[in-house]
Amino acid sequence: LTGTRYIDFLVPGLITMGVMMSSMWGISYGIIEKRSKKLLRRLVATPMKKSHFLMALITVRITMNFLEALVLLIFALLAFNMTIQGSIPAMILMFLAGNIAFAGIAVFVSSHTSNTEVGNGLINFVVMPMMVLSGIFFSYHNFPEWSLPVIRNLPLTMLTDGIRSIFNEGAGYADVALPILILTATGAL
Repeated sequence: LTGTRYIDFLVPGLITMGVMMSSMWGISYGIIEKRSKKLLRRLVATPMKKSHFLMALITVRITMNFLEALVLLIFALLAFNMTIQGSIPAMILMFLAGNIAFAGIAVFVSSHTSNTEVGNGLINFVVMPMMVLSGIFFSYHNFPEWSLPVIRNLPLTMLTDGIRSIFNEGAGYADVALPILILTATGAL
């Protein structure tokens, strides 16, 4: 039955985990490393605006995330005969919203240290709980009832639930509009 196999559960989770990991390590660690090498101070002497520098980092990461997700998706469609039940444009919007959210979180985390060792710890402090709790490899519904409201509000859970609902349940724009809005606002904030 389409949408009920473990691979149908796993692939959307792997795609969203890739977005989180790639954004957090690519953007956050990159900024921390540039700051530790005093490269960001040299940026002041150039005509480039700080916002343009950040937008360039984020744009490159989103592009890379899109290509990585596309490779995984094509492999899953061909090798495991998966089908996307819902709206592909809604899935692209959801994917972009997730990228924006994690890019914003990455910039926030990177602004708290110039030491790469501390940066590693901060990134892992953000990434590891979401990786375990957000339902990537197994359903988060197995956790205690009192923890579910917290888990559902994690950015990775929102992104994974949204992508998974499009993949397996035929969700469209209306079904994922709220998570898209919340993830985009998280990134902007």
